[in-house]
Order: sequence, then structure tokens, then C-alpha cells
Amino acid sequence: MIPDLWLPAAARPGASRRLVILPHAGSGTAVWFRWAAGLPADVEVRVARLPGRENRLAEPPLTSAAEAVDALARALRSLPALPLVVLGHSLGAVLAHGLCAAVPGAARALVLSGEVAPGASRDHDDLLGLGDRELARTADQLWGGVPPEVLDHPEALALFLPALRGDLALAASVPAPAGPPLDVPFDVFVGADDPLDEDGWRGWAAHTRGATTFHRHPGGHMAVLDDPAVADRITRTCLGRLS
Repeated sequence: MIPDLWLPAAARPGASRRLVILPHAGSGTAVWFRWAAGLPADVEVRVARLPGRENRLAEPPLTSAAEAVDALARALRSLPALPLVVLGHSLGAVLAHGLCAAVPGAARALVLSGEVAPGASRDHDDLLGLGDRELARTADQLWGGVPPEVLDHPEALALFLPALRGDLALAASVPAPAGPPLDVPFDVFVGADDPLDEDGWRGWAAHTRGATTFHRHPGGHMAVLDDPAVADRITRTCLGRLS
């Protein structure tokens, strides 16, 4: 089924609310399902799984943001309607914005973490020319989140890098938004030590007709996964929007 392929879910029978998570570049679903495991049992958690990772490892990674958003939007439309919040981290924030634009009215709120707004300059446009090991180490230095067992083992690196390269190319393909601002509120989370351009992340406010709430939290780019207090702050915000 399309939803289970593109937006697999943790089994939560009878859930009455839904959180859709769009992960960071190179990521699969497992770390995000663990991240969301403590949410109430009535919240269905779905995490986007793009080609080139986990049980889709044999598929070529996507390099087109438009193609990714179109597939995710078809998957979301095929699900039974539930009160929905969409959460995107890093590259996932840009895809989350595109998803909400493609399925207007589906989400109650958009929660954006660790990313600048569409049209702002990013710090990864020149990474695709790097060699494999250098790319992995540079990505880890910039954002963190690359497991040591990947960095130190060529076999694991060979499995991980196609998805990362595809996601970086996908990020470079994101067009400037063509439609009007969205009609949903935004919650924008930024780590105090994340070297994102401030004008860039504050630029999210121009992309919604709703309220934009900015949240600064301790830590760097991957604090959302590394710091339980930051994770709790973000999940409480998501739950508040689903109430």
C-alpha cells in the first residue's frame, strides 16, 4: 500500500490523532520511531521513508524534491482523515512545508526544526563533489547524526552514502514556493548552537498566513534527537497543536 511504503506507521490501533514526521537528510525511520515512542497511544506516528534506505535500500534514491513531495502527498491523501500535525527536521522541514502546500487543509500545524526557509541560502549546496568518506565526515561536522559505525566502516558507508547524496541533491532541487502562504500556524525550533543564518530561519514567517512561533533551545543541529529535554519540548508542542 502506498501509505505504508512512503509513510509507514508504528502500530497504534484506534489512534485518533496523527503526527507525520519528515526526517533529516540520510535518515531512515527507526531513530524517529524511537524518538516518538513515548507519545500517547492515541497518536498515530508516521515517518516518511524515501527510497534508498531500510527496506527500500534496493531502490535508487530520489534527487527531486517535487517527486518526493508528490509521492508523500499521494500517500497522505490515501489515509483516513485524522487531526494532523506535520513535523520536519532539517531537510525534512523543507519537505514538510512542500507536503502541507500540496495537501492544503490537511494539517493543523507545521512544526519546523533546524532549517532555514525556502529561498534562503544553505550550507550544503557544495558538498556533492566531495569523496565518500570526506562527505560523511563533513556532514557529521556540520550537522551531526552520522553514526560512528558508519564513519569507521567502509561497508556501512557504502550503504549509507547513496541516500545522503540523494537527499543533498534533493535539497538542492527545492524550488522557491510558487503558491500563496499556507493557512496553518508554524512552530520553528532552532538550536542555540546551530549555525543557521538567523534571517534564514526567521524567514519562515513569510510562508504562512497563520502565527509563527519561534523556539530557541539549547544545543546544536541534532539536539532534537540527542537531548531528551529538547525532544520533550517539541513533542509537547506537537501534542498541543493536536489537542
